[in-house]
Amino acid sequence: MDEYSEEFRMNLKFYREQKGWSQAELAIQANSSNGQIGNIEAGKAFPSFELILRIADAFSIHPADLFLRDSSKFQDRELYSKYHELLLNCEHLPECHKQIVNQLVKSLAESASNTKYKTSH
Repeated sequence: MDEYSEEFRMNLKFYREQKGWSQAELAIQANSSNGQIGNIEAGKAFPSFELILRIADAFSIHPADLFLRDSSKFQDRELYSKYHELLLNCEHLPECHKQIVNQLVKSLAESASNTKYKTSH
């Protein structure tokens, strides 16, 4: 369970920062309190299912995106946006096929990231 809450916290912060929002702004957008958002990001509290839905709605994402592994680790925003769009387009696929697409895209992203690193350093 700790692994899932860590992914959630990292993704929450990632999406919040991607929007350029403070914890207070996210609290307003998700009809929550600043303290509650801060405690969730710090790992001191867990959000209710209802709050997860409100947070996802505030970010204009699917609630499952808050639990995606490594979504907060994408450095290339354009690549992440395309990755996210691809996953949304694959929602109708069986879970095993979604996992294959997810792994393939992650591999491609890592390959692109390694190529950028090698050429820029």
